[in-house]
Amino acid sequence: MAVRTLDITPFTCPMTWVRTKLALEALAPGDALHVLCRPGEALESVPRSAREAGHAVSVDGTTIRIVRA
Repeated sequence: MAVRTLDITPFTCPMTWVRTKLALEALAPGDALHVLCRPGEALESVPRSAREAGHAVSVDGTTIRIVRA
């Protein structure tokens, strides 16, 4: 399982999810993406969108861990 980190702190919604989705598409199923984001809307919307897309998601502070389905 590969692990990649993506920093979306400079971006605002909806670009936070767009960048995250593009990064996930580059991963193989089972690979993990650690997404660094600011508190606020992105910290709520990115995990929700990832779950809706079928990925496993956990949040630790301002780091979102997504395992590609």
